[in-house]
Amino acid sequence: MRTAVAGAAAAAALAAGCGSGSGGSGNTGSPAASGTGSPVSASAAAASAAADNGVAGQSADQVLQRAVQALKDAGAVRAAGTVGSEGGQITMDLRLDTTGDCTGTLSQGGVGSFQVVKSGQQLWVKPDQEFWQTHGGPAMAQLVGDRYLKTTSDNPDFGEIGSLCDLTALADQLGTGKSGLAKGGEENVQGRPALTLTNTSSTGTGTLYVATTGEPVPLKLAKDTGAVEFSDFGTPVPSATPGPDQSLDLDQLQQPSSSTSVV
Repeated sequence: MRTAVAGAAAAAALAAGCGSGSGGSGNTGSPAASGTGSPVSASAAAASAAADNGVAGQSADQVLQRAVQALKDAGAVRAAGTVGSEGGQITMDLRLDTTGDCTGTLSQGGVGSFQVVKSGQQLWVKPDQEFWQTHGGPAMAQLVGDRYLKTTSDNPDFGEIGSLCDLTALADQLGTGKSGLAKGGEENVQGRPALTLTNTSSTGTGTLYVATTGEPVPLKLAKDTGAVEFSDFGTPVPSATPGPDQSLDLDQLQQPSSSTSVV
């Protein structure tokens, strides 16, 4: 079904914008996840009182590599904030882990939003009504209703979402292509002291905030067009997935016999 495929491709494009942004986008002037309403966790408060982890005395490259490893060692994280893309500002709130599972939301002004759930190779995407109005039309919105579209991460239309859910890939992205890093002073992020690492390139200035107490995890990524904060380190991604009564199989919607009912 062409409308279903168009909606899938648009969802993937939205996810791609978030993926590129989370590799270093952010606004150094304001909190990244101020719109998410997430409180500072008890573990974060404990970490802020923990012993100094020594990053302040290391080179910028050493601090970066420790931050990358700490993010992988956490196993799971919450990434929330706003990033820039060619299509405009994208807001994200995702929980993801090193096995590639994730759950959360992605949205863009004027385009709409969608919920995403990934468990193993299985992938569910649930666009809102605004999203269908711009990418699927009223017939598609009526057919899907308040349900998820079910597919797999092997579906080329959703490849970007699969990549976005992989914490290991995200950590590796943070650790590459960051030549010319400069260490800055300390700032407070989520109630924790953090050392700044700044990189300036032709695409702008990006800043990574690395915790100086407890594990040297990255707490924030910032650039000129938005910011993303990391929190809830080690908290497992929720394991619940949509049931058969809550989803429609995207492959079935693309069968020729189905197209006449919605086009």
